[in-house]
Amino acid sequence: MESSSPIIPGLTDDVAALCLSRIPRSNFRLLSQVCRRWKTFLRSEHFTAVRKLTGRMEEFMCVLMEDKPGTSVYWEVFDSSGNKLGRIPNIPDPGPLKWGYGVTVLNEKILFIGGFTGSIGTPLASPDVYEFSPATNSWRKLADMNIPRYSFSLAEVDGLLYVVQGFSNDGYCLFNTEVYNPKTNQWSLMDGPKIQVAIGFAFSFKSKLYVLDNGTTTIDIYDTKTKTWEMLESDELTAVYSYIVVRNKVYFLDSERPGRLGVFDPEEHSWTRVFVPTEPGGFQSKLGQWNNKVLLFLRGSVGKTIINDFDKEEGSKWRDCDQIKLSGYHVYSVLIKF
Repeated sequence: MESSSPIIPGLTDDVAALCLSRIPRSNFRLLSQVCRRWKTFLRSEHFTAVRKLTGRMEEFMCVLMEDKPGTSVYWEVFDSSGNKLGRIPNIPDPGPLKWGYGVTVLNEKILFIGGFTGSIGTPLASPDVYEFSPATNSWRKLADMNIPRYSFSLAEVDGLLYVVQGFSNDGYCLFNTEVYNPKTNQWSLMDGPKIQVAIGFAFSFKSKLYVLDNGTTTIDIYDTKTKTWEMLESDELTAVYSYIVVRNKVYFLDSERPGRLGVFDPEEHSWTRVFVPTEPGGFQSKLGQWNNKVLLFLRGSVGKTIINDFDKEEGSKWRDCDQIKLSGYHVYSVLIKF
């Protein structure tokens, strides 16, 4: 049978895998046409593991977009040079348009989590979780969350995904946190922060989960080693609507402070603010990252992106990013390596 034949005649499969791992992913579509055996192998989890082991993983930016605000969404993919590689499939049978969902990356796979359908006045929350594998270029449904929820905070810490608080059916406020273990495909419930997070955001740093609460001056920190929560008071009252973590610093846009980009350094527990261009008409731009630089996707100018490398001497200087040209309005963007 073809599946039992050698990948490359005359070589062991281990050696053949090492040879193929050295070929840039941009050539995989052509390689897949050699034979069915190669096509299957190139899409396998085993080959992905070989590329990771040999340091041949490549970074790609996947951008979730919409043609117009409030319309159906789709994905576009860019490589590290800014080349647009096409689209990835949408979630199968997505049903009605959702709002308040979460998007993140876990084990180099994209997760699309929860959300609600219906109206803001009578929302119907979803427990659904879908996973996209770049190796197979397909989605699969994972285990449902224990409680349907939307407008939550989420972050990965040491291989586990934490989904913090949010709202459930009919706008009911949740105070618990769900933890997803990808090894078992199971969700478990745990206590959340003592204060209800007003659609804030979360990130990880040194095996700790940080949850920043909009509308308060509180940062809730969960230590995964001691399994305890602590509260850190700050002087910052935030109303964050977009954020990104680059080189262990958190960059965020605050609706209360137009023209200023917030920067939080968890190592120093320090806050700073730097200039960020604003758009006429009150459009809210979105943040992303690419090649360890901060991107600003402009909502008022479809397809226009600007970039800043804050760790360079010329930092704080925004410039046009001609390499990244979106075809629609930016909703979410994530980085994956495969």
